[in-house]
Amino acid sequence: MRDLTPLFEPRSVALVGASNDRMKWGGWFAISLLAQPGHPPIQMVSRRGGDVQGQRAVPSLRDLDEVPELAILAIPAASVERAVEDAAAIGVRAVAVIAAGFGEVGDEGLALQDRLVTRARAAGMLLLGPNCLGLLDTHAGLNATGGEQPTGAVSFVSQSGNLALEVGLMLRAAGQGFARFASVGNQADLTVPEILSSLAAHEPTRVVAAYVEDPRDGGAFVDAVRACAEAGKPPLVIKAGRSDAGARAALSHTGSLAGSSRVFAAALRDAGGILVDSPGDLLDCARALLGGGRRLQTRGVAILADGGGHGVLAADLVAAAGLATPPLAPATLARIQPDLPLTTAANPVDLAGAGESDIRSFARIAEALAADPAIEAVLFTGYFGGYAGYTEEAAAQELEVVDRLVAVRATTGKPILVHSMQVPSRPPAIAALDQQGVPTYGRIENAVSGLGALVARVPAPRGVARPAPATAIGRATYPEARALLAAAGVRFADGDLAADDAGAERIAYSLGGPVALKAVAAALLHKSDAGGVALGVEPAAAAATAAAMRARVGLPLDGIFVERMAAAGGVDLVVGARRDPTFGPVILVGVGGIFVEVLDDVAMALAPAGEQHVAALLRTLRAWPLLAGARGAAPVDVATAARVACALGDILVGRPDLDEVEVNPLRVDEAGAVALDARVVLA
Repeated sequence: MRDLTPLFEPRSVALVGASNDRMKWGGWFAISLLAQPGHPPIQMVSRRGGDVQGQRAVPSLRDLDEVPELAILAIPAASVERAVEDAAAIGVRAVAVIAAGFGEVGDEGLALQDRLVTRARAAGMLLLGPNCLGLLDTHAGLNATGGEQPTGAVSFVSQSGNLALEVGLMLRAAGQGFARFASVGNQADLTVPEILSSLAAHEPTRVVAAYVEDPRDGGAFVDAVRACAEAGKPPLVIKAGRSDAGARAALSHTGSLAGSSRVFAAALRDAGGILVDSPGDLLDCARALLGGGRRLQTRGVAILADGGGHGVLAADLVAAAGLATPPLAPATLARIQPDLPLTTAANPVDLAGAGESDIRSFARIAEALAADPAIEAVLFTGYFGGYAGYTEEAAAQELEVVDRLVAVRATTGKPILVHSMQVPSRPPAIAALDQQGVPTYGRIENAVSGLGALVARVPAPRGVARPAPATAIGRATYPEARALLAAAGVRFADGDLAADDAGAERIAYSLGGPVALKAVAAALLHKSDAGGVALGVEPAAAAATAAAMRARVGLPLDGIFVERMAAAGGVDLVVGARRDPTFGPVILVGVGGIFVEVLDDVAMALAPAGEQHVAALLRTLRAWPLLAGARGAAPVDVATAARVACALGDILVGRPDLDEVEVNPLRVDEAGAVALDARVVLA
């Protein structure tokens, strides 16, 4: 990874295109650079020379008295190439290109953009942009964004300039701010992953966030997210374009289900990141992460409500978020019951008006809840903060409660989040909580979203791919797919390819008992849809069934594959691997059969993956109770199903000639797993 110090912490800066006109980029940047407290020396470059914002300006970078480490190019696209050449010639170490009109506008712009990158890299010079909003490091005194930005501990990497401005305004309103910010624009040189990686070790950064449209390099993005997560800064990521409306037509069920948005989500999860839906969601999560306290391991949350409705609703939302409200320990119940004259102690705790008679009960109960071993976080919900409107004594007691909550957080390390209907009016207790870093929320769903961000994220272990079989694949037919997967350790029912109808009968008799007949042709992508599958065929009827199948399919066939029928029972899964254009090989596993897209119950992981990780993903399926042994059935062999899934991922890792490989269905029971059909798609 390159050293980004010259970009974010330059010893000196030159603004090319500097202007006194506040309606021009050069004017905005001149003002923001000079207004930032502790800014490095700023030199102005203006084609007309003269005076800019009270400083002498020179016509070009080559006319400067001292070489700047960073040059901000706030000039039209047509002038950028000359400025980059000048910067490289005098030894500038980083440039930020603000102008648009490059790779985003067509081939000519892309060619110009490529020349910029080539020249910058030849000079060992970092290049941010083009088509970007600039950058910021408030702790180093650098504000090259064209506007005032709040100082804080959130670092944000964005492919959208305006969205970054919105996040900055929201942070300011919440009393938070930026440590670093970078608008990457076209990512011609510096990319989202490279800047994310640098934030893992950036001490002033406590929360990492990103807005991503295209991570450019999926592997580098995963590594960057993993580095931040392992440093205790799981990135909050807004992913744009998650509808998959433009996904390519799929040749397999795996291709149909493994859309780009799902792959991104799986990659982010496995790397330890957090997917958020909007700037508001990002802010909710960031405030929770900045609120102090340990990460949640068991997800146990205690809810303290001064109203039954608030407590019930909070409990519903907490459960929907995958968090828990565990029963309180007997000692905890005994400790808080005296403060609950009208209700019985439980989780959620309902004060039922008791807080109005003694506001300090909020603190006593919170202290007891935080001392309970099953509780990892405390969530307030209801009216807290509004009692100050009753009497001066009530206002003083609420502030006393705030001090005690802060002390509880400090001594126990357990997060405390406060939802109150009073937050919008900013009463003294709410303001005091915010000042002390205890996050407050005006809506309960926002508070629960923040709680979700506190769940400990452990990046999935990196998998190690086993060598892929060298089995030749010519026409990508079922027998070839079967041979490839069998060589990788996947078990199939006994069977063979019949060249004609009579051969189908001979094979059926040799196998004994009912058989399955499958039409074989490279053009036949989904055999069952075309009538190319017959099940439970007795040997005596095999020839006639094969003849009828040929007529029904209506395509030239390579033959009919005759296979012994698998035992009934178990659970049918789809297991596949697909080569994603951004992240490479991806494993998919879920509920299989002919209605696989309808049921849409799948999980994904990047390949290569560990078998334990894939087995754990199976537990996230809605159909998990079937695998675990519903209604008295025996639990199925989940370990073997995971092993098959990993084997398919390993095949794609080692076989660049293949784009997809799939088993559907994979019948799994307590004794193991057998593949009932398979498909490969050539690259």
